Amino acid sequence: MCEKVEEVEYKPKSVRELLTEMKDVSDSMVDLAYASLLFEDDEIAERVHELEARMDELMYRIRVIAAVAARNVEEAKKITGILQVASAAEAISNATGDMADLVLRGIKVHPVVREAIAKADEKVAKIEVKEGSILAGKRLFELRLPSSIGVWILTIKRGKSWVVPTKGTEALAGDVLLVRGPKDGINTLSKMAGIVGTIKVEGGGLSSIRDALAEMRDLSSVMVDMAYSAILLGSREAAEWVRELEEEFDKLNYRLWLATLKAARRERDVAKLNSVLQVVKCMEKISDAADSIADVVLRGVELHPVFAHALAQADEQIAKVDVLESSPLVNKTLGKLNLWSTVGAYVLMIKRGKIYIFNPGMRIRLKAGDSLIVRGSSLGVERLKGMASGSEIPPSGV
Repeated sequence: MCEKVEEVEYKPKSVRELLTEMKDVSDSMVDLAYASLLFEDDEIAERVHELEARMDELMYRIRVIAAVAARNVEEAKKITGILQVASAAEAISNATGDMADLVLRGIKVHPVVREAIAKADEKVAKIEVKEGSILAGKRLFELRLPSSIGVWILTIKRGKSWVVPTKGTEALAGDVLLVRGPKDGINTLSKMAGIVGTIKVEGGGLSSIRDALAEMRDLSSVMVDMAYSAILLGSREAAEWVRELEEEFDKLNYRLWLATLKAARRERDVAKLNSVLQVVKCMEKISDAADSIADVVLRGVELHPVFAHALAQADEQIAKVDVLESSPLVNKTLGKLNLWSTVGAYVLMIKRGKIYIFNPGMRIRLKAGDSLIVRGSSLGVERLKGMASGSEIPPSGV
């Protein structure tokens, strides 16, 4: 018997709004999927599936616009790029759903998976807001968490309900915040909430698997963010970095499979070790999907005017910025520079030699030779480029 398909009501929405929401939902799904594994939490895993349903609706709307826009063969060819993005978004959605299913199906997850998620540069944490704390009663726009401590609130558990955070959302005592960000930022937020939030993960050996898995977790997350940014902002630089990160991911993937197969000879519980490979397969799907999105930009696929016009007027830019020896940014911490407040841009990632630093914290000190991937207003990005090259003086107080 065929399952009844729920009808989705079509509501007009701009292409930019749809793609922006798809990016935000994808980011949240990736972070929540990892959080469900870290905390072995069924409720978080269920939330991933709720977002998966929302993503299905967004992709339906994109495809409706594509179908309406294509009036002949030539226009149909120009639709293929945006449909490639939609298909990649669906792949990311399905991969995060598969990760959440490991928790919902009660599959034993190897401790090294939780160790790797906890070790990754970009942390996820659950923080409860205590009565009388700095956070209680404050609206999120007043706290300015992303710009001040680099922490983003993914979702809020309030009683039995999930709250999608907006700038006007008020944090209430008893709320459980699911957040992501650097370790120092999360520690700061924990203190603001009236607790000291720590994630205790027992060490289980297999350090080579843990380290590779942690880096792959960071890579897959930043690739999704940068791939969508490449499409939304028409940035070839961002797309090229996604391709470069994909190559790094593939090298790590090979090393991890080899290390896991070697570990299987000594591991007593092979079923648990299999969970490592299940998670890696999901990560690989996310990485490949991000590369597919970036591929649209790299191939210079001509978009249909309906989409091209909607994406042309970007308020933001994403760019690669090289820090020269003569730059006043050298030896300054990101906290001291406070770039979001002073110039209107922030650092997504730092490449330092062969090392990638994802979602860098406020204590990270910039060095000559660093390559930064930055995002912000057009003016902010240009000012930061000037500061990095030494041709522009930083704002007073920096």
